[in-house]
Amino acid sequence: MLPIIDLHCDTIHALHAGERSGNLGLSSNAHVDLRWMDGAGTVTTCFALFVDAHAHASPWSHANKLYERFQQELHASGSQIVQVLSPKEHLEGPMHQAILSVEELGILEGRLDRIAVLASWGVRLATITWNHENELGYPHHQRGDLKPFAYEVIEAMEHHKILVDVSHLNDAGFSSVAGFAKRPFIASHSNARAVTNHSRNLSDGMIEKIADAGGIIGLNFCPSFLSEDWGHSSIEAMVAHAMHIHQVGGSSVLALGSDFDGISGTLDVEHYPQLATLHEALLKAGLSTDTLGKMWYGNALRVLSEGF
Repeated sequence: MLPIIDLHCDTIHALHAGERSGNLGLSSNAHVDLRWMDGAGTVTTCFALFVDAHAHASPWSHANKLYERFQQELHASGSQIVQVLSPKEHLEGPMHQAILSVEELGILEGRLDRIAVLASWGVRLATITWNHENELGYPHHQRGDLKPFAYEVIEAMEHHKILVDVSHLNDAGFSSVAGFAKRPFIASHSNARAVTNHSRNLSDGMIEKIADAGGIIGLNFCPSFLSEDWGHSSIEAMVAHAMHIHQVGGSSVLALGSDFDGISGTLDVEHYPQLATLHEALLKAGLSTDTLGKMWYGNALRVLSEGF
């Protein structure tokens, strides 16, 4: 079985909010836990500290609570899931790996010094926005460019080796990131707009810019981003998006960004072991074993390891 790097899941939020029961170390009703990671071989998952900034009086305080929950969940795994502080540690041991990410930099509450705190926690990637306007910019369904604070944040993120993640960001903000970023930037969980015309998906021009910058795009399993059937995430639709992203951006831009525990509906790939079915389908569609190795882990490992 190929190693897996998943660039985005919302499992920590789902467990903390009570949307899922159990924990990472025991059987749960979540998409991600130790049972499913074991069944897939060696798995590295990016666990997002996701904060709906409109739902909390202090988004930063809630992010701190989620960080504490993340540490508790790793402990619950009996050290079978270990946090990766430098991605070069990946694949060097029998344990599964956890990488910390942030979804919604509105948690900064306008304070640039908190980027250093996130880096000290081991955060390796962070989205500029979620689905609300914040101090940095605007989400995919709203108009407006990056705000001045965003440029300071991007510089600080690159200094601290935190990848700029443009998933959820709108088109104008994307263009500004692409023109300003000095290091590779990524879309951790986004699909192709030419296949499914959703504002959360990437245009061909965006795919090209991420590829040209040396970045990666994580295939999102969310039904509404994959097809017009908002209740079903199908292998067929996943293949269509992956093949289009490959056609436009090449083999070095492909990655996985499941969005597990942040999505609903009937999923053909509901847990990591079922990725074997997607792998087989992509082989039949024409992707090589080398390209699939890049998509499953190689490209993400390359980008996450830069600077270490």
